[in-house]
Amino acid sequence: MKKRVYLILMSVLMVFSFAVSSVSAAKVNVTVQVDGKTVKFPDEKPYFENNRVLIPIRFVSEALGAKVDYKKETTGSRVERVVYVELNGKMIRMPVNSDIVLVGDTIVKLDVPARLQGSRVFVPLRFVSEALGATVNWNQSNKLVSISTGKEVTDPDPVPSDDNMYSTDFKWKAGYTELAKELFIDNMKVENGKLTFTLPQGAQGYAGNTKFVPGKTYSFDIGKGKGYIMLTKIYSGRDEKEGYMISLDSSGNEDLEALFSNVNDAIVVNTGDGSAAPLTEVQKLAQKLE
Repeated sequence: MKKRVYLILMSVLMVFSFAVSSVSAAKVNVTVQVDGKTVKFPDEKPYFENNRVLIPIRFVSEALGAKVDYKKETTGSRVERVVYVELNGKMIRMPVNSDIVLVGDTIVKLDVPARLQGSRVFVPLRFVSEALGATVNWNQSNKLVSISTGKEVTDPDPVPSDDNMYSTDFKWKAGYTELAKELFIDNMKVENGKLTFTLPQGAQGYAGNTKFVPGKTYSFDIGKGKGYIMLTKIYSGRDEKEGYMISLDSSGNEDLEALFSNVNDAIVVNTGDGSAAPLTEVQKLAQKLE
């Protein structure tokens, strides 16, 4: 049993090949259960990145009986943030923002690095076959990750039945609209199938491997296979942040496509709650912000 639980924990540290979109990096409504019991995420929520779902590692690890520790380690002038997960005398070492994880004496390379989001470290999930002694399943319709240690489940928690992880009731988060005003009022525009914007000062963003620089202007094609843009603003002294995913191709995401298949526009997703709307609609809403 101890070996089985350890193998399952390793599976949580690796990438779970979800049947989800390449349009990513938005907060999502994902339920994670360990032996039928729902894992609670009290602050930071799971999110998509590069066709993967990342979750806060602490809560899943502790649900499996593991000990989690977070340290800052200094090597010369470099400070590295590292998460240690210990289970049954075996140690897992995960440097933040690195795709290299040390599992015991074995080096594991992740498709998506461990990330620090807010106050939590996120890691990707991966399917591990029965031959490895672990069972990790993904239910697309219910957005459910089921992790089993082999323990008999007699009274499982109910699973929310949410057919779509996004909503069309687009909302601003109170107190977090500075980036919205700078992006969607007299900045972001679409002409001849291209989306163009200047990254505001104090904001962060990326598209694929391109990291944006504040004050620079960027242009992207809208259409099939063009992916997404991620834009965020961190507020000093606050745990939460303001963020938007700009989907340039909703056809690659079955949930976005179900809502916006007939919309010929970039789609904006508020990463705080998953609410989404076409860019032109979001720009009109932004004009009403005080």
